[in-house]
Amino acid sequence: MLFHINHTTTYNYSRPVALDPHTLRLRPRHDGSQILKHFALDIFPSPAGLTEFTDLEGNAASQVWFADMTQSLRISIMTEVETLRENPFDYVLSEPGMMTLPVRYPESARNNLTAYCQPLHRDGPVAWYAEELAAGMGGDTLRFLTALSHDLYDRMEIVVRPSGEPQSAEQTLKSEQGAGRDVAVLFVEACRTQGIAARFTSGYWNGYAPDGKQYLHAWAEVYFPQSGWRGYDPTVGLAAADHHVSVAAGLYPGSAASITGAFWGSDVQSNMEVAVHVRAQ
Repeated sequence: MLFHINHTTTYNYSRPVALDPHTLRLRPRHDGSQILKHFALDIFPSPAGLTEFTDLEGNAASQVWFADMTQSLRISIMTEVETLRENPFDYVLSEPGMMTLPVRYPESARNNLTAYCQPLHRDGPVAWYAEELAAGMGGDTLRFLTALSHDLYDRMEIVVRPSGEPQSAEQTLKSEQGAGRDVAVLFVEACRTQGIAARFTSGYWNGYAPDGKQYLHAWAEVYFPQSGWRGYDPTVGLAAADHHVSVAAGLYPGSAASITGAFWGSDVQSNMEVAVHVRAQ
């Protein structure tokens, strides 16, 4: 599937401000599941400098910095990505310790994955919820992941909240509503209570939010030895395949943020506008 994506984020300030260096994670992945065919980045005002790098999580990132004060900042991308993974289950789960919950990773992978397996709370509502769901699936890892994705899809009311940090997993579970990033955080936390290495992922999906608009999307990825990171999207109740374009992933949502930075000024008010257009063919 070929994706054409336009994504513009505009920050407006009530008076001129000085901008700190900003980190951008906007370049889609180029790997075995998708091919980056074109990527163009446009920034206003023009930065004084830009450097490309690979961040701690392996994401393609840029740092930009600015010389002059400004009353607005606009960051736009135009990109084309071909997604390849029509079947999200094109792998074999062969490690004995991965078959049943809680999973046990082989020693060769365990040290690298420890942080991704640590839930914020080993006990409490999210852990109890995951344990009940796991028991209902007979402790089978793959059945649990599918059931978790389906159950969250069925029980959650998806709301639109274009900005702000994700809610806690417990808050989302209790309220049974949240934005896509909130539900992704809950999915990640539920997986980690069962020992499954999970991380937060941001990118694009060729669907629409409840308000009929398109936004940057969020889902979760879990790690399987010999198969790598595999996506699950509880907002649509499916394993992620060629309808998703992955951009960045991380241990925490902030690790996959598309834009991070700050501004300096006195008595300044700011607002953010985001326009995303995703077309797939």
